[in-house]
Amino acid sequence: MKTVNFRRAINSRHNSLQSITKLGLILFSAMLSMSMPAHADMTINQLQREGGVEIKSWLSKGDSAAEPAAIREQVILYIEVATPRWFTGGTRISGFGMPDLIVKQRNQLATNYTERKNGQTWSRQRWEITLYPQQSGEYRLPKVPVRVQVSAQDGLTVSGTLYTEPMSLFTYLPDASFTQDEPWFSAQDVKVNESWKASSEDLKAGDSLVRTLNIEAADTLSILLPPLGEQSVEGVKGYPKPSVLNDSQTRGVYKSKRTDEVTYILTTGGEVTFPKQEIRWWDVESQSVKSVTLAAKKVQVAHTWRSLINTYKTELVILFVVMLAIVTTFKLMYRFYKTHPAPQWWQLAKALRRREWALVRALIYKKGREVSGEVELKKIHDEPSWQQASHSIQNETPDAALSRRMWKRLKPKRRSERSSVLKGLDKWH
Repeated sequence: MKTVNFRRAINSRHNSLQSITKLGLILFSAMLSMSMPAHADMTINQLQREGGVEIKSWLSKGDSAAEPAAIREQVILYIEVATPRWFTGGTRISGFGMPDLIVKQRNQLATNYTERKNGQTWSRQRWEITLYPQQSGEYRLPKVPVRVQVSAQDGLTVSGTLYTEPMSLFTYLPDASFTQDEPWFSAQDVKVNESWKASSEDLKAGDSLVRTLNIEAADTLSILLPPLGEQSVEGVKGYPKPSVLNDSQTRGVYKSKRTDEVTYILTTGGEVTFPKQEIRWWDVESQSVKSVTLAAKKVQVAHTWRSLINTYKTELVILFVVMLAIVTTFKLMYRFYKTHPAPQWWQLAKALRRREWALVRALIYKKGREVSGEVELKKIHDEPSWQQASHSIQNETPDAALSRRMWKRLKPKRRSERSSVLKGLDKWH
């Protein structure tokens, strides 16, 4: 009897131990299930629906037809993500592109701050993406993917991609005087500085001039700032250096700077004029057109022998050809008149110079016979002045001036006069 009771006691104790073990396993399973994350399979979208994370976006301007942005004006797309707990990893914003729209994330760091909302402290990150529209009209901005990583209520991390809402950006041409082909820009706080540096104080052909143009502006891009215009200047060869572009961001202010440098080689002497140049922009602060004029620059350049030849080489060639033709003509005339009699006008000039009046008289008579067929001078013309001159030549010592005048009057008769004389001779015969 005692043995049976002992066995029953052992079995009862064994059953109690099994029950306790089962109960411990159940409690351990419950505790383990409680320690495991309740949101282990939670997605970022579920967390967003439960209010554990939020995203919103807006434009600095241009997101309504009532406040459009000017062409080439900087517009900031703000993207803000927030959570009532904290961010456990870096936030990454995917880039996007659109025709005629320059998109830049110039500030690589977000603005972090906290805010009390419904009794909770929210951690917020605000990101900025700068937009520079190049055409007027409406830009339909797409959804922007934002990769976030935040802490859930269970203390574990939930990561995924959120998307901003699509928006519209309206733009317009700020002034009718601007054209798409003209190098103008939209900005504020614009500063323009120009400098010249000569290789020597007294410039001569072969020397150089270095021209440097600096343009600084806020709320624009350096690639949108106009370059130093290409100028075709006679007697100058320009050699531009690559432009130096610099974009920076300080305390939320976006600054841009462009530096252009051109070296001009002066190839000729004389006065060289570099024409004026105008830089125009739309001032977004005053909503007006502003401009700066780079004054024309004149420099005096001295010639060198090489530049003198290069400058007047065409004229020098023509002068050389003319002189060569004259020398050749004189040589040919000299050879010809060595075997032929000199022309009568030459003989007359020579006789007048030597005051050989008998030869002068003979030459005048000879020419009179050749041009008129008359033996006597007085029969060539009927004018009283001619009659008096012929009498002086025949009976007195000829005068040089008178001789030259009579020589000029002795011209061959025109064809009509010769034909009428011949007809009269035929009729007389």
